[in-house]
This record gives sequence, structure tokens and C-alpha cells, in this order.
Amino acid sequence: MKSLAFAVLSLACAAARAAAPGAPDLPLRTSPWLEEAKDSKTCPLVDVWVDGTGTVGSGRRVATVWLAREDAAADPSAWPALYLSVAGRSLALRREGAAGDIESQTLRERRGAAMRWSAPAERVFARLQLQAPRLYAERADGWRLVPPAEAVRARQDEESTRTVWKGRLRLDLRGQAWEREVEVVSTCAP
Repeated sequence: MKSLAFAVLSLACAAARAAAPGAPDLPLRTSPWLEEAKDSKTCPLVDVWVDGTGTVGSGRRVATVWLAREDAAADPSAWPALYLSVAGRSLALRREGAAGDIESQTLRERRGAAMRWSAPAERVFARLQLQAPRLYAERADGWRLVPPAEAVRARQDEESTRTVWKGRLRLDLRGQAWEREVEVVSTCAP
């Protein structure tokens, strides 16, 4: 009897592991609510890309950063929610730890950052490790790289800016690990 119960339990565990997604959806599938909310042009608009070619926005979007539905009064510059989709379902992972303006902090300090988000009820967790950012300003002839010493001032000008980080995204998807090199792009228009 014990061996039968053990066999059934083992099969159930194996089925659960097999049903657990091993990777997020590529490209990201977003809900209509999220696309509409991000279309408000509020700064910053942050996307996470994998399999890029070095050109900003190339590759496939794996995640985006925005407010959670219940965060209407929150500051999007603190990156309060990370959205990704798993098995066709859009998930909002809430940021853990201290919140602050990620872009301003990393540009000012000329260093990267590490952040975590989670959706414990879904058993989905994310860790994003960023390198020091590069800032680009839009000019009549295209995007121009801004020297690090001028980055903070350039963001206060009346030009559109794009901040780009190289980094590593690690996901725990219901016990299955997924990790990739990513490019994180934050765009802000005046």
C-alpha cells in the first residue's frame, strides 16, 4: 500500500514538474490593459530584450517594467512591477526591497544595480543584475551617446533620452530556472 501511494505521489510530482514552464514566452505577450497603460507616454518606458544584435530594441522582448494595477499613485521610475508572460498568461511580479529611481541612481553613480521581483502565489521570481548604463540623447541626426559625466544633465534637457543597460535576467518559474543575457532599454520623451 505504501509503495502504491509513493508511486502515485512520484507520478504527481513528475507531472507537476513537466507542467511547469521552463521559459517565459518570447516575445512577451501583454494584456490590453498593460499596453494601454504604457501608451500614456509616461516616463520611463522600460523593456527587457533577449537575443539582441546590439541595436537598441533588437531581439525579442521578454519583459517590461511598469506599475501594477493597484499602484496608480506609485512612481514608475522605481520599477515597481516586472511583467512577463508564462504559458500565454501575463504575470505582474512585485518589486522587493528598497524602491528608488533606478535610472537616475545608476547614471549618477555610473554603476549597475540588482533588483528582485516576485509573484509568490504563482511561484515565479525574478532577479535582474545590471551593468553600468549608457545614455543616448536624440538629436536631429539620430541617437547620440552622451558622455557619462554629462548624463545627469542630459536627462534634464528637452531631448528624448534612451538609457541602455546590459545585464542578466534570472527567472525561477515554478521551480524551473531560466537565465539569459539581456539588454534593458528605458526611453523617455519630453
